[in-house]
Amino acid sequence: MHHGGWYFRLLGPVEVWDDDGPITLRRRAQRCLLGLLLLETGRVVPVDRLLELLWDGEPPDQARGSLHSHVARLRGTLDPDRAGSRGFRLLRRGDGYLAETHFNAVDVHRFHDLVGRSRRAAGPKERSRLLRGALSYWRGPLLADAATDRLRDRVGTGLEELRLSATESWVDAELECGRHRELLPELADLVRRHPFREALIRAYLLALYRDGRQPDALAAYRTARRRFGRELGLDPTRELQDLHDRMIRGDDSLHLAPSRSHALGA
Repeated sequence: MHHGGWYFRLLGPVEVWDDDGPITLRRRAQRCLLGLLLLETGRVVPVDRLLELLWDGEPPDQARGSLHSHVARLRGTLDPDRAGSRGFRLLRRGDGYLAETHFNAVDVHRFHDLVGRSRRAAGPKERSRLLRGALSYWRGPLLADAATDRLRDRVGTGLEELRLSATESWVDAELECGRHRELLPELADLVRRHPFREALIRAYLLALYRDGRQPDALAAYRTARRRFGRELGLDPTRELQDLHDRMIRGDDSLHLAPSRSHALGA
């Protein structure tokens, strides 16, 4: 936990914590405003953009006044002495507002940082550890109790995509470490929730195959192929079809080389 000041959680319901535990922001609009400013920590967000986002494109006549009172209340709670002594300041800059806090005090920025570090990691074990840490910050959809679905689509699409690609990278790292059996229950669930993410389907087929379950792997491929045809009018990609053909042939190269899995401590 961030020591001696506020810590902000946006990946799920919006929460503000200090060393004594969470504090309550009762108004949804305040939680939403705080979330929007913290997503852009250190950058000015123009008032017009805030009004548009907070009121889903239809700000009422008194919206500016409401925004100013939300700002005043947030300051009263999070920076009462106006000196930033709790590690947070909400500043007016021209016709916009800016939230100042340490990047480590916001779960979104910690998530980004760990995903970035995982890309530079030396091997699959370290990559898996960093990505598991990054993904552990997600407690639900972005600003779960503060944003409408429409707003989440506008400010959070890139984040949701990054969460999914980080999940795929974590799965690949786990497979490289030889942990296919431990991974299977979670992979089955991921494929159920994201039935058109080919990287997850590929990992699931590979994990089943490496676990000695070739018939189940082939059946899972047929299920995916039918779903692609029925709902998208498409065939699976060439890569997925090739994997299927190699599984039918019992291609040895689909298994982890023993020397490699042994070296990875599998």
